[in-house]
Amino acid sequence: MKNKADMILHPVRMKIIQCLARGPATVQDLKDWVTDVPQATLYRHLQALTENNIINVIEERQVRGAVEKTYSLEKNGAHFSADEAKEMTKDDHMELFMMFFANLMRDMENYIDGETRMGEDFFGYNQLDLYVSEEEAHQLGKEINQVLMPYVGNKPTEGRQKISMATAFIPEQKKRGEHNEE
Repeated sequence: MKNKADMILHPVRMKIIQCLARGPATVQDLKDWVTDVPQATLYRHLQALTENNIINVIEERQVRGAVEKTYSLEKNGAHFSADEAKEMTKDDHMELFMMFFANLMRDMENYIDGETRMGEDFFGYNQLDLYVSEEEAHQLGKEINQVLMPYVGNKPTEGRQKISMATAFIPEQKKRGEHNEE
């Protein structure tokens, strides 16, 4: 389990996974999206993700004497199933969350260190508490996905800026003997 988490949450591999979440891609496509990663490093991480069944090669074709591979996410390869999450210890979850948070911190630091346009850039962060039933929580997740999906496949082009959106759903832990007021 930890190996899968390490595979997914490594900064370079996370970028590859995020690109492949848009759809299948060749190395050239990935180089266009992940411009800050040297080609040799990109190949090394693609190999690691493939060997660990996070991604797979869905097509190989000859292009000017070389074999061009098209990669895709393995079904559920980049996600933890409910069963996998249940098998993880509290420490595993905390470590994964810290890695997730560290990736966000790195993105934030890169943004702040760059030429920011506060008030003009699509930038912000907040925390919002919602009171929802289990059914409403599932509906909320579906609706968020429906809103985001049309944008996931967008390719980097002139006039488009990459923005990162991170979500963490953390239910409030009830204390013993505490019940919701109906």
